[in-house]
Amino acid sequence: MMKVLKFFGHLFGFEKITKSENNYLHESNLKSTGYMSFIVIGLEIWMLFRQSEKYIIPAVKEGAPIFKTIYDNVSLFILFIMVSLPLTILCLFTKRNEKLKKGNFIALLVSGLLCVLYGLTLPFEYFRTGTGVKPLVMNSLLVLLYVLSFLIGAIVVIYSIAKYFKNKNIVLFEHLTIIFFSLVCLTFGFRVSYSDFTGGKEIICFLTMVIYVGCLLIYRPYITILMLGTIFISFYYLLFTFNNGESFLSGDRVNYLTFVISLITICISMYHGRLSDARKAASIERMAKNDELTGLNNYNYFLNKTKAKIQEINEGFNDYIFLFVDLYNFNSYNDKHGFEAGNKFLCDTGKRIKELFEGSIVARQGDDRFVIFTNDIYFEEKLNILSEKTEKSVDDVLLSINCGGYRLQSQNDDPRKCIDRARYATRLIKRDLSRIYIEYDENLDSAYHKRLYVINNIETAIEQGWIRPYYQPVVWSDDGKLCGTEALCRWIDPTYGQIFPNEFIPVLEEFKLIHLLDAEIIKRVCSDLAESMKNGKPVVPVSINFSRLDFELMDPVKLLEDTVASCGIPRNLIHVEITESALVSSDNSLSNSMAKLRELGYSLWLDDFGSGYSSLNVLKDYTFDVLKIDMKFLTNLDTNNKARILIDCIIHMAESIGMLTLTEGVETKEEAEFLKKVGCGRLQGYLFGKPIPKEDLYKRIENNELILSDNVL
Repeated sequence: MMKVLKFFGHLFGFEKITKSENNYLHESNLKSTGYMSFIVIGLEIWMLFRQSEKYIIPAVKEGAPIFKTIYDNVSLFILFIMVSLPLTILCLFTKRNEKLKKGNFIALLVSGLLCVLYGLTLPFEYFRTGTGVKPLVMNSLLVLLYVLSFLIGAIVVIYSIAKYFKNKNIVLFEHLTIIFFSLVCLTFGFRVSYSDFTGGKEIICFLTMVIYVGCLLIYRPYITILMLGTIFISFYYLLFTFNNGESFLSGDRVNYLTFVISLITICISMYHGRLSDARKAASIERMAKNDELTGLNNYNYFLNKTKAKIQEINEGFNDYIFLFVDLYNFNSYNDKHGFEAGNKFLCDTGKRIKELFEGSIVARQGDDRFVIFTNDIYFEEKLNILSEKTEKSVDDVLLSINCGGYRLQSQNDDPRKCIDRARYATRLIKRDLSRIYIEYDENLDSAYHKRLYVINNIETAIEQGWIRPYYQPVVWSDDGKLCGTEALCRWIDPTYGQIFPNEFIPVLEEFKLIHLLDAEIIKRVCSDLAESMKNGKPVVPVSINFSRLDFELMDPVKLLEDTVASCGIPRNLIHVEITESALVSSDNSLSNSMAKLRELGYSLWLDDFGSGYSSLNVLKDYTFDVLKIDMKFLTNLDTNNKARILIDCIIHMAESIGMLTLTEGVETKEEAEFLKKVGCGRLQGYLFGKPIPKEDLYKRIENNELILSDNVL
């Protein structure tokens, strides 16, 4: 039973529809009115020519008064044009969310005024005389036509002024213009058909106008049924009761009823078609506007909405701020609870943000990141509340938020760039777990622009030679003699001077440009070695750092082989360093490349051992020639006995599995003596020399500050 009721409720339009669906139906009615009024203008102009040729011109030739002859024959056609013209402009050339253009405003205002003035010409009309119902009905319908003309014109005038000066859509006036225009059509159809009705045969004008109205006003089906039923019953009643006893023949009654049912069916079908289109349009709009997962605004809509909002702000720009919110450690939550639970958590977080920042523009930027544009002076307190709720919502995973902010500077600010700055600030706060919010300031601005400079100028830096290798000495622990160097990249820039590795390497890795840098270092190191061999200068092996991304973005094995071959240097002069962290998430391609390097004769070194969480697995799964111990183990070596024990164990473990050892970061003689004592073969650090250009390295060798070992392998 409920299904049946639901079906008929849907069929006759009793179901609840959304505001956007209702607006879509109204917009469709406006367009229909515009098209119909435009067609009416064309038809009435054609009727003017027809009436002029058939009645006016012959009458004037016979001496009839021109004005009276014209008015008697075409007044209602002119009225139809006067009514249709402003409706065409209003419905077809007025955009809902845009200010009325000056030309359209003038056209709409003038046409509305003409419609008002024409409505005042009613006294010039020809009124029927005589007794009985028919003259009364005819005259009443005539008066109604002029009253409706006046009302439509007045509404259009007021609407045009409000739209032009206030950019305000008066929806009630839009509805009234449609309804009044429909009444004009129906009244005209009533009058013409009623005056010419003979035996039920002259009804075509009425039916035509009813079709106009039926197609014009597509409201809910129960309204359509009520409206059309009232119209047809009223017309039938007028004809049957007041037309001198004349009525429909039985066959005509059947046709009349069939026409009514057919028209109602068509209107219901059109309603459901438009409703279906409205729902499709709403779905497309939601997809364009909302984030599919959380229901918040999506990022593109956020950018467009904030851009429009910024244009409305005239002062107090610094009161508005862009916030970039990132869920800290959310990947761990996903790993433990699964993506379905993770998605629910994101939805809950989005809901919290929307509730806390009610009235602000909020969106999901992507993944576990959200963006906010607000002028809420209590935003920091609300961020603290958000952080507390986030932390308390989960017991088994440490979750919090990181947030960066950027204050609006002017109407020229691009929301996308504002968010980039806020996101940059957020990235920095991840290194400081003592706070959840950081605001973009002048210092961050300087670092941010340097970051952009690095991204935009890495290729230029390579071409111009601003990127170059510096060499840090590596010595034997037993005698302190030079046995090799590590090539460390330096960027000597004409604008910034020296840009330090911690300023450009993370940026290049993030934007997957690091392979350009590493490829250049390989070429420069091989070229330097070839030049030293050619000029008879001391030659020592050089270790080169390879990034995990190098194996994804290029073929480093081929590049190294091609460069070594073109420079004519032996492979044993190149040592390849790969960090432990690169191997944690490695794939078969990296493993295969490492195996190929060892097969070709290159020495493989494991860099930064102990810095990650899978050190022993790496030693188990991969084969290296040298184990390079992370400098962090040397921190407080003189007071931390555990560090001494660990280093001792690591060195003996490496020796047991056939690996040599090297410790970096050696800065004191005490550290060097300890490492020598526990059997670490090679040492590297500021105690033996900072990274320096090759020319300075040769000078130190020539001055015997560095003594070249006979054993450099």
